[in-house]
Amino acid sequence: MNTTIAKSVVAIMLMVMAGCTKIQRLAYMYSDEALKPNIHRYQDGGESIYYTFNTGNRAASETFIFFYGGTGCPSWKSVMPGYVDGLSVPANVHVLNKRFVSDRSTGMFGCGKRFHEYNNIEQWVSDYSDFVLTQIKKAERPPKNVVLVGVSEGAVPAVRVAAKLPVVTHLAIIGGGGYTMRTALKTLYKKGSIFFDVDEGWKKIKAKPDSIDDTWYGNTYRWWSEIMDYDPMPYFLRLDIPVLVGMGEDDTSVPVESAYYLKSVFARTGKRNLVLKVYPGADHRLNGEGISYRQEFFSLLGRML
Repeated sequence: MNTTIAKSVVAIMLMVMAGCTKIQRLAYMYSDEALKPNIHRYQDGGESIYYTFNTGNRAASETFIFFYGGTGCPSWKSVMPGYVDGLSVPANVHVLNKRFVSDRSTGMFGCGKRFHEYNNIEQWVSDYSDFVLTQIKKAERPPKNVVLVGVSEGAVPAVRVAAKLPVVTHLAIIGGGGYTMRTALKTLYKKGSIFFDVDEGWKKIKAKPDSIDDTWYGNTYRWWSEIMDYDPMPYFLRLDIPVLVGMGEDDTSVPVESAYYLKSVFARTGKRNLVLKVYPGADHRLNGEGISYRQEFFSLLGRML
């Protein structure tokens, strides 16, 4: 049995234990219906895989929607285009994997050293900006709406790029708010949603802050040292464009309090461009009690365009 087949067999076995949804995603990635990969080349010679598709039964659209990244190294291929079900308006959707994330990566077998070398905030912002501008430049005519969607970790570069590029007209965030990671984790700890001690972990991380070989709860020390006290609020407050945030009430990765904090700061500073939707009983992916609230979220986003 060769290595590729062996990994596929192991992946299937692990997904059987994890539930049928992951099996379905793996099967979809190898199906004829899955999106075909394209290559985006950066100015420094590096590259990433990306995918494009249309919504609303129209090939050309005045709306461009961009996705990028997320925690770890799974490929967007496994969830697109179904992830945006509910978005009925005509749109060209462009979805960028991080560097060194392969077409069918599940993220279950490690991400590789090269991935971790480039997995940092400034690189995310640079790569996402480059991709957005390149796709707009390739368009037959400039789009009326340029929408960035940030999911979980992807909220970090999405907010930064929205604040950086005047061409961006809307920002949508799923599973993100205004807290730093440290505040978010301590809030989750107090709520009993997590059981590890952030301060104890930080002692290890700050001793080797640049290490990409040492990990803590699934991420490298360097990732943690960058993200732990990163404050998204200054970038949120630069935005005058419409901002839509969707949070699960029972999110155990980012506490709903983070979104409420974001809303309170916007109100306190007189900003009226934030729409916050908190979904009852929903988790980090906006799933709850057999319901996927993502459809409702993307339907609302469509109405805002």
